[in-house]
Amino acid sequence: MTVEMYTVQPGDFLSAIAQRFYGDGSEAGWRKIYDANKEIIGADPAKIEPGMVLTIPGAASLPRSGGEGGDIAQRVLDLSNAERSRAGAPALSLHPQLTAAAQHHSDLMMQHNQMTHQLSGEPEMGDRISQAGYRWGGVAENVAHGQTSPEDVLSSWMNSPGHRKNLLNPEYQHLGVGFANNFWTQKFARPA
Repeated sequence: MTVEMYTVQPGDFLSAIAQRFYGDGSEAGWRKIYDANKEIIGADPAKIEPGMVLTIPGAASLPRSGGEGGDIAQRVLDLSNAERSRAGAPALSLHPQLTAAAQHHSDLMMQHNQMTHQLSGEPEMGDRISQAGYRWGGVAENVAHGQTSPEDVLSSWMNSPGHRKNLLNPEYQHLGVGFANNFWTQKFARPA
Protein backbone atom coordinates (compact mmCIF):
# COMPACT_ATOMS: atom_id res chain seq x y z
CA MET A 1 0.00 0.00 0.00
CA THR A 2 1.25 3.46 -0.88
CA VAL A 3 1.61 5.90 2.00
CA GLU A 4 2.20 9.61 2.27
CA MET A 5 3.32 11.66 5.27
CA TYR A 6 1.57 14.82 6.43
CA THR A 7 2.61 17.34 9.10
CA VAL A 8 -0.39 18.62 11.08
CA GLN A 9 -0.90 22.38 10.71
CA PRO A 10 -2.61 24.76 13.18
CA GLY A 11 -6.37 24.38 12.89
CA ASP A 12 -6.22 20.93 11.27
CA PHE A 13 -8.78 18.26 12.10
CA LEU A 14 -8.63 14.62 11.01
CA SER A 15 -11.76 15.09 8.91
CA ALA A 16 -10.18 18.01 7.01
CA ILE A 17 -6.99 16.01 6.42
CA ALA A 18 -9.06 13.08 5.14
CA GLN A 19 -10.99 15.44 2.86
CA ARG A 20 -7.69 16.77 1.48
CA PHE A 21 -6.18 13.35 0.76
CA TYR A 22 -9.19 11.14 0.06
CA GLY A 23 -11.94 13.55 -0.97
CA ASP A 24 -13.89 12.10 1.97
CA GLY A 25 -14.08 13.98 5.26
CA SER A 26 -16.61 11.60 6.80
CA GLU A 27 -15.82 9.33 9.73
CA ALA A 28 -14.90 6.52 7.30
CA GLY A 29 -12.30 8.82 5.74
CA TRP A 30 -10.71 10.23 8.89
CA ARG A 31 -10.79 6.87 10.71
CA LYS A 32 -8.32 5.44 8.14
CA ILE A 33 -5.84 8.12 9.17
CA TYR A 34 -6.57 7.75 12.89
CA ASP A 35 -6.20 3.95 12.80
CA ALA A 36 -2.80 4.30 11.11
CA ASN A 37 -1.62 6.86 13.69
CA LYS A 38 -3.18 5.80 17.03
CA GLU A 39 0.23 5.58 18.71
CA ILE A 40 1.00 9.20 17.80
CA ILE A 41 -2.45 10.72 18.38
CA GLY A 42 -3.52 8.73 21.43
CA ALA A 43 -6.98 7.64 22.55
CA ASP A 44 -8.84 10.81 21.48
CA PRO A 45 -8.89 11.43 17.70
CA ALA A 46 -9.71 15.12 18.33
CA LYS A 47 -6.35 15.62 20.07
CA ILE A 48 -4.14 16.04 17.02
CA GLU A 49 -1.63 18.83 17.44
CA PRO A 50 0.42 20.97 15.05
CA GLY A 51 3.75 19.37 14.26
CA MET A 52 2.56 15.76 14.50
CA VAL A 53 3.70 13.81 11.44
CA LEU A 54 0.92 11.46 10.34
CA THR A 55 0.99 8.55 7.94
CA ILE A 56 -1.74 8.84 5.29
CA PRO A 57 -2.30 5.27 4.06
CA GLY A 58 -3.21 4.83 0.41
CA ALA A 59 -3.16 8.56 -0.28
CA ALA A 60 -0.96 8.58 -3.36
CA SER A 61 -3.04 5.92 -5.10
CA LEU A 62 -6.34 7.80 -4.72
CA PRO A 63 -7.65 10.60 -6.94
CA ARG A 64 -7.38 14.06 -5.39
CA SER A 65 -9.54 15.93 -7.85
CA GLY A 66 -11.93 15.47 -10.75
CA GLY A 67 -13.32 12.25 -12.15
CA GLU A 68 -15.47 9.61 -10.51
CA GLY A 69 -15.12 9.73 -6.74
CA GLY A 70 -12.89 12.79 -7.02
CA ASP A 71 -12.37 15.48 -4.44
CA ILE A 72 -15.66 17.08 -3.38
CA ALA A 73 -13.95 20.31 -2.32
CA GLN A 74 -12.31 20.67 -5.73
CA ARG A 75 -15.63 20.06 -7.49
CA VAL A 76 -17.39 22.69 -5.33
CA LEU A 77 -14.54 25.10 -6.12
CA ASP A 78 -14.80 24.41 -9.86
CA LEU A 79 -18.57 24.92 -9.89
CA SER A 80 -18.28 28.07 -7.75
CA ASN A 81 -15.65 29.51 -10.08
CA ALA A 82 -17.81 28.74 -13.12
CA GLU A 83 -20.62 30.79 -11.57
CA ARG A 84 -18.19 33.56 -10.60
CA SER A 85 -16.77 33.64 -14.13
CA ARG A 86 -20.28 34.10 -15.59
CA ALA A 87 -20.80 37.02 -13.18
CA GLY A 88 -17.42 38.60 -13.97
CA ALA A 89 -15.94 37.84 -10.52
CA PRO A 90 -12.36 36.57 -10.16
CA ALA A 91 -11.73 32.90 -9.44
CA LEU A 92 -11.36 31.65 -5.87
CA SER A 93 -8.60 29.28 -4.75
CA LEU A 94 -8.95 26.58 -2.12
CA HIS A 95 -7.24 27.46 1.13
CA PRO A 96 -6.27 24.68 3.58
CA GLN A 97 -7.00 26.65 6.75
CA LEU A 98 -10.43 27.70 5.49
CA THR A 99 -11.10 24.12 4.43
CA ALA A 100 -10.15 22.89 7.90
CA ALA A 101 -12.58 25.39 9.48
CA ALA A 102 -15.34 24.51 6.99
CA GLN A 103 -14.86 20.78 7.47
CA HIS A 104 -14.95 21.14 11.25
CA HIS A 105 -18.21 23.09 11.04
CA SER A 106 -19.78 20.48 8.72
CA ASP A 107 -18.67 17.73 11.12
CA LEU A 108 -20.26 19.56 14.07
CA MET A 109 -23.51 20.16 12.18
CA MET A 110 -23.60 16.45 11.34
CA GLN A 111 -22.89 15.43 14.95
CA HIS A 112 -25.70 17.71 16.22
CA ASN A 113 -27.93 16.97 13.20
CA GLN A 114 -28.54 20.70 12.85
CA MET A 115 -27.87 23.07 9.96
CA THR A 116 -26.85 26.46 11.34
CA HIS A 117 -24.14 29.09 11.05
CA GLN A 118 -23.37 28.80 14.76
CA LEU A 119 -24.07 25.86 17.02
CA SER A 120 -24.67 26.40 20.73
CA GLY A 121 -21.34 26.95 22.47
CA GLU A 122 -19.44 27.29 19.19
CA PRO A 123 -17.35 30.43 18.56
CA GLU A 124 -18.58 32.92 15.96
CA MET A 125 -17.64 32.25 12.33
CA GLY A 126 -14.84 34.82 12.20
CA ASP A 127 -13.32 33.46 15.41
CA ARG A 128 -13.44 29.90 14.02
CA ILE A 129 -11.58 31.03 10.91
CA SER A 130 -9.00 32.87 13.05
CA GLN A 131 -8.56 29.78 15.24
CA ALA A 132 -7.78 27.79 12.07
CA GLY A 133 -4.86 30.18 11.49
CA TYR A 134 -6.24 32.35 8.67
CA ARG A 135 -5.73 36.11 9.06
CA TRP A 136 -8.75 37.60 7.36
CA GLY A 137 -9.98 40.99 6.26
CA GLY A 138 -13.45 39.79 5.27
CA VAL A 139 -15.35 36.52 5.63
CA ALA A 140 -18.68 34.93 4.74
CA GLU A 141 -20.20 31.49 5.05
CA ASN A 142 -22.73 29.35 3.18
CA VAL A 143 -24.23 26.25 4.80
CA ALA A 144 -26.66 23.69 3.45
CA HIS A 145 -28.07 20.27 4.29
CA GLY A 146 -29.62 17.45 2.33
CA GLN A 147 -28.01 17.96 -1.07
CA THR A 148 -26.27 14.83 -2.30
CA SER A 149 -23.78 16.29 -4.78
CA PRO A 150 -21.70 19.41 -5.39
CA GLU A 151 -23.97 20.22 -8.34
CA ASP A 152 -27.09 20.06 -6.13
CA VAL A 153 -25.63 22.21 -3.36
CA LEU A 154 -24.33 24.84 -5.81
CA SER A 155 -27.77 25.02 -7.43
CA SER A 156 -29.36 25.55 -4.00
CA TRP A 157 -26.90 28.28 -3.07
CA MET A 158 -27.30 30.05 -6.41
CA ASN A 159 -31.09 30.05 -5.97
CA SER A 160 -30.86 31.71 -2.53
CA PRO A 161 -30.17 35.48 -2.68
CA GLY A 162 -27.93 35.63 0.42
CA HIS A 163 -25.90 32.57 -0.50
CA ARG A 164 -25.61 33.73 -4.11
CA LYS A 165 -24.31 37.13 -2.92
CA ASN A 166 -21.56 35.41 -0.87
CA LEU A 167 -20.65 33.08 -3.72
CA LEU A 168 -20.35 35.85 -6.32
CA ASN A 169 -18.76 38.52 -4.09
CA PRO A 170 -15.69 39.69 -6.07
CA GLU A 171 -13.82 40.71 -2.88
CA TYR A 172 -13.29 37.13 -1.74
CA GLN A 173 -10.12 35.37 -2.89
CA HIS A 174 -10.08 32.10 -0.94
CA LEU A 175 -12.54 29.29 -0.32
CA GLY A 176 -12.82 26.49 2.20
CA VAL A 177 -15.22 23.59 1.68
CA GLY A 178 -16.56 21.11 4.21
CA PHE A 179 -18.82 18.12 3.64
CA ALA A 180 -20.09 15.54 6.14
CA ASN A 181 -23.11 13.31 5.53
CA ASN A 182 -24.82 15.91 3.30
CA PHE A 183 -24.01 18.84 5.63
CA TRP A 184 -22.17 21.40 3.50
CA THR A 185 -20.11 24.47 4.43
CA GLN A 186 -18.39 27.08 2.28
CA LYS A 187 -16.06 29.62 3.92
CA PHE A 188 -15.18 32.66 1.82
CA ALA A 189 -12.40 35.05 2.81
CA ARG A 190 -10.00 37.71 1.75
CA PRO A 191 -6.73 38.05 3.65
CA ALA A 192 -6.07 40.90 6.06
